[in-house]
Amino acid sequence: MVAINQDVLSSTEDATSSAKATAERADLTTANRQTPLLENAGLGSTANLELSTFALPSDFLKTPATIYQPKYCALTLPDCLVETLQAQAQQDGVDERSLLLAAFNALLYRYTQQETIDLALTISTDANSGTRKTETCTQIHSELKVHALIKQISTALSAVQAMALPVVPAQLEKPSNDRSSLPVAVTFIEDFLRIGGKEQWLADFPLQASVASDGPDLHLILLQRKGSVTGVWQYNASLFHAETIQRLSGHLQVLLQSIVNDQDCTIAELPLLTQVEIQQLLVEWQSATISYPQTLIHQLIEAHAIQQPEAIALTFNNQQLTYVELNQRANQVAHYLVQAGVSADVRVAVCVEPSLEIVVTLLGIFKAGGVYLPLDPTHPIERLTTILEETQPKVLLTQSHLLPRLPAITDHILCLDQEWTLLHQFPTHNPEIEVRLEQTSHLVYTSGTTGKPKGVITSHGNLVQYILSAQERFGFDCHDVMPAIARFTFSITMFELLSPLVAGGKLVILEREHILDFQRMVQTLQQATVIHTSPSLLQKLLTYVQDNNLDLQSFQQLKHVSTGGDMVPTALLETMKRIFQSAEVYVIYGCSEVSCMGCSYPVVNDQPVKSRVGKPFTNVSVRLYDSHLNLVPIGIPGEIYIGGAGVTQGYLQREALTQEKFVTIDGCRFYRTGDIGRFDMDGNLEMLGRADFQIKLRGIRIELGEIEATLRQAPGVREGVVMARELGARAMEQGEKSLVAYVVLDQAQKPPIENIRSLLQEKLPDYMVPSAFVVLDAMPVNINQKVDRRALPLPTPENIAGYKAFVAPRDEWEQQLTTIWETVLGVSPIGIHDNFFEVGGHSLLAASLMIQIEAVFGQTLPLSTLLTEPTIAQLAALLSQPGQLDRPNSVVLLRKGGSKPPVFFIHDGEGETLLYRNLAYCLKPEHPVYGIQPYSQEHHPILHTRVVEMAAYYIEQIRTVQPEGPYLLGGLCVGGFLAFEMARQLQNQGQTIAMVALLDTADVEATMRSGLIANQRLSSFSQSLNQGQPLNPQQLLRILGKASQKIYNVITYEVRSKLQKVQNQTKIKLFRYCLDRNLPIPSFLHNLSVRIVLKFAEREYIPQAPYQGEVFLTLATQKSSSFDGTLIDDTPYADMYSDPLLGWGNRSTEGVKVYHSPGGHSSMLQEPNVQVMAENMQSYIDAALAKIAKTQPLPSIAQQPEKTLAS
Repeated sequence: MVAINQDVLSSTEDATSSAKATAERADLTTANRQTPLLENAGLGSTANLELSTFALPSDFLKTPATIYQPKYCALTLPDCLVETLQAQAQQDGVDERSLLLAAFNALLYRYTQQETIDLALTISTDANSGTRKTETCTQIHSELKVHALIKQISTALSAVQAMALPVVPAQLEKPSNDRSSLPVAVTFIEDFLRIGGKEQWLADFPLQASVASDGPDLHLILLQRKGSVTGVWQYNASLFHAETIQRLSGHLQVLLQSIVNDQDCTIAELPLLTQVEIQQLLVEWQSATISYPQTLIHQLIEAHAIQQPEAIALTFNNQQLTYVELNQRANQVAHYLVQAGVSADVRVAVCVEPSLEIVVTLLGIFKAGGVYLPLDPTHPIERLTTILEETQPKVLLTQSHLLPRLPAITDHILCLDQEWTLLHQFPTHNPEIEVRLEQTSHLVYTSGTTGKPKGVITSHGNLVQYILSAQERFGFDCHDVMPAIARFTFSITMFELLSPLVAGGKLVILEREHILDFQRMVQTLQQATVIHTSPSLLQKLLTYVQDNNLDLQSFQQLKHVSTGGDMVPTALLETMKRIFQSAEVYVIYGCSEVSCMGCSYPVVNDQPVKSRVGKPFTNVSVRLYDSHLNLVPIGIPGEIYIGGAGVTQGYLQREALTQEKFVTIDGCRFYRTGDIGRFDMDGNLEMLGRADFQIKLRGIRIELGEIEATLRQAPGVREGVVMARELGARAMEQGEKSLVAYVVLDQAQKPPIENIRSLLQEKLPDYMVPSAFVVLDAMPVNINQKVDRRALPLPTPENIAGYKAFVAPRDEWEQQLTTIWETVLGVSPIGIHDNFFEVGGHSLLAASLMIQIEAVFGQTLPLSTLLTEPTIAQLAALLSQPGQLDRPNSVVLLRKGGSKPPVFFIHDGEGETLLYRNLAYCLKPEHPVYGIQPYSQEHHPILHTRVVEMAAYYIEQIRTVQPEGPYLLGGLCVGGFLAFEMARQLQNQGQTIAMVALLDTADVEATMRSGLIANQRLSSFSQSLNQGQPLNPQQLLRILGKASQKIYNVITYEVRSKLQKVQNQTKIKLFRYCLDRNLPIPSFLHNLSVRIVLKFAEREYIPQAPYQGEVFLTLATQKSSSFDGTLIDDTPYADMYSDPLLGWGNRSTEGVKVYHSPGGHSSMLQEPNVQVMAENMQSYIDAALAKIAKTQPLPSIAQQPEKTLAS
């Protein structure tokens, strides 16, 4: 249907009659608006007509600041085409303009895929008919027949012709100065001889176009005469290139010819592209085809073991492997796997934390012909179970502490941290196993729309093509050093792990704690030559570099920096070029289904484009199609299809989905990415977004459908929708999106949002858990009664669940703190009663917040302050009143709970209790959870210097909360010593202890036995030599060289440590002397480091007697790799790990119960690692209390302090 809004007026008038004409126009317009003009034409009333927001694709973004720069481009239709059009119009019984306007509407539809086409239409005929201006709104769709469209438009034009008009002489249609909301206009001019002839008109137009001050973005002006149609495109040069308009002319001519040839076809079936453009898209802009060697990845790395055997292949912390060592260990894994029954396409699951074993097992599986299946140990158990049950691997390679989290799916399980000696029994030579390029190399699981992840099947041939193509494009060589930053279960990991090894360079394996520590990451970048990471992490790293004014010369060795996996903000590209001045900066585009082989774009120094991802890799084909598999023109959006050497085999056990997403076109296999893009004039691909509900967040592909499916399983959730939205001003500036869940709750249940979040945390990886929840009464729906995602409200402090009513700052203290909070959190506005942890705060941001507070106010606050004063109002009161920083009460409520005995966690070596917050919320809510922090006063963050004194004081404090036992105590590091001593003293007072939990705490006497330490290290080294293969003189010299370097490192560390220790001991003894005698403390001892005091107290503490009971000991697993027994760890406590009880075996009468928690010393208390510790601890607590309840009643805890840290 074509609807018309009528506003009829003449094009030009004499000055003498302008007033009269204006009045006539006003009267006519009023009358017309009161009359249903189109009813007589059979098109229905326009009384309720609403023009849609018609968006025409442009070369440059249109903003409020876009100025109008008119230019023109001539359009001349061949005489033969015009003659054919006129003959067809006569045959159809329609006006020639109907065919021209039908072709133009079809063109706009094919460009935009919008079913409502809005045009400003002007018809200038002879002097007797005058000029008619109106707005047309054409409804068009892909299945509409061409003849039906022509008929609709003809009927509408007849209605326009029937309008009553004043008689005004027709003159040349000049460029319009009326810039209406409609971006596209069409003008028909007849009888051009009356206005000077065609030649004169074409000669006059450029001058008239140049003086126009405003007008439509695109204006097609057509002059008609018998046997001839000549026209001009008037366009805004601020939006369009001249080449774009020229292509537009070519497309219009192709459509006009198609309309003449076949009016029974649909709009979607009409040919559109010229032959020149088809040649560009299918041939000229595609990548070169190169035949790479038919060599497998592990064979390419084997070649380096021969060519440069002693070159360093990979490192992890203080460990390293040469190429020959890497190859030999991978061979041993391969021989073990073959013996276990692994052969072609047999799956081997690998679930380990970052370590050398990641690469060793990967290559070993390849050599055995098996399929590498990486599992992330931080993922929820339910997700790991789903993957393992679907894949049914023959062998599982893991670590002992992770085994309890994994279902028993095979009898062949090898714990690499305990059974590496078993692997050393296998041969070190290359296994003689034929592995073919078409065999499956690995399975990578990605997010799935059904709520279950899906496995992508990648072949060895796919992998070889990808790695060699990247090496050819980026120029990697044997001098390169590249860190592996992505999670090891992501597809891009293959690029990071294998690129440096295939090139003969060095790979650096990083633990997650390292990656999130920006100071350490910057040091890593300063030693690397190649890096690849996601835009979000790179943004944070570069912000750290700029905020700390780091020397940019320190990055001069970087030659390649690439990012991808998400839209890359222009500002980030500019910052990358400015900081990494010597590096080539690339944006890389790809996905798992094409082995990450898509496109790459070298960012040049001139204006970078946010969405540009460049040109295809070698042996890759990239095409853009519309929904009817028509190639889309240059500059016009379409779905990205990727074909070529990287296209994988599809999805494991998902045949229907594989057939839907992997299609054959022109005899070649393509993957439908679901991404929307377009080609620019130079053949570069630009990313514009998604065609479905899949997103990429911080470089990770996420199916929103999977989150929504899980969300709807939560009790009390009636409806759930998830979107990626920008939370806060800083996120909007940097283009950082977060997941936002919109929920409609069952009014009868109304579950707390925290319960819903907890369920998602149990079932989904951390990066798939929404950051904010918005509760709605009902979901907005469109006319089809489907959820209208575009109508979902933006998250604001007013509608996000958990936000409090906004209260503005009331004084200068609160104003300064508000500024700091909004800067650190990137959220605005923040009210003075908003909880830090409810508006996006976490432990990393808490550290940044305290640094800013110290810089502005000159006062140092411990992180644990946010546990008791988590709002701006509370912090302002603390800072503004002298003496408020004194902390006589050391008990802080971490989480409210029920009436069961509370759990008390004693501060760590920094005096902090904030680190226990995650653990507190993972324990059962029946137990209140408290943190115990040091007794302090202003300028003196700690006022006890002996473990025994601290323990006695803390006992006084906790008995104000729980007067009688049984007590549940625990602590990390030095907190473990204090919990142990408190348990001893409480027992001496006749109290019952249910748990004393030592979290990665080593008995202090073990740390002081330096002679035994040296013997242990020497013995370990000697055993590794005896257990290994016979050594030739060259190998022996190399190992002795390594050993001497390790010994030097240890001695250097000890010397530095001793000197620092003497200096600190002097300060602490003087500090203690003043405290014991109530003397004034010298100013140079003000703010004496809590860490130094606690370290000194820890070292001199010797328990006077054993604890009468069992000790709960949990050990962090991420310390050092034990796969290679010849490696010597330089860390100061490496010696203690030879004792599995860390020296506590003789400290308790009933022994030690040992547990293992994934992560490092501190990261084991962070999500998701903390869940493992919480499960172990809760089981222990339940059993201990049940045992005690048989002999004595358990106390009921009713009163809890008001100061708390909200969830």
